[in-house]
Amino acid sequence: MPTNKLWLEHTERAAWDTIHALREKLSKAETRLQSLVPGVAHVPELLDQLESAKLKYAPQAASHAAIVTELLAHIERLQSEVASNQSSPTVIKVAVPLPRPPLDSDDFPEPHGHRLDDDLEALARFTRALRRKAELTQPRGAQSMERLLQQAEDQLDEIGETEGVSLRDAAVELALLAARIYSLSRGAD
Repeated sequence: MPTNKLWLEHTERAAWDTIHALREKLSKAETRLQSLVPGVAHVPELLDQLESAKLKYAPQAASHAAIVTELLAHIERLQSEVASNQSSPTVIKVAVPLPRPPLDSDDFPEPHGHRLDDDLEALARFTRALRRKAELTQPRGAQSMERLLQQAEDQLDEIGETEGVSLRDAAVELALLAARIYSLSRGAD
């Protein structure tokens, strides 16, 4: 056995370095193991969920990693499909009738009232309200005919319970839905 003092010191230092490195690895492994302990109780539930996802979305997957890979691919396909279905918002233009110049006969009351003028004025106010509402509410995402029809049906169900200003607002929202349905149906032609 060699008795060289430098060789002995070197060997001892190498042994202590090895022991220190092994202690660090052991400490890291214990830390990782301790971080997994709280999740161990949920492993059976997680495995059940993976199996049900396999049946639904990845029947050909052979391992849990393959199931997760298939699920991620499915999510990416759905996201690209949603992105491709989104189109630019439909612009609805509502024409407001131009005011007519006053006539001399406007100074005299009509015996039957101004029913036509009242209707035109109400229509002009309605058109302005519809335009303001259309500018304030842009449709979110792609609008489908079924979704718009369902919204219109829901609005019609609620309109019977409203009165006053709420009734006017509901009528404007219903007209805006009708305009969007009309616009979407023209795009399908």
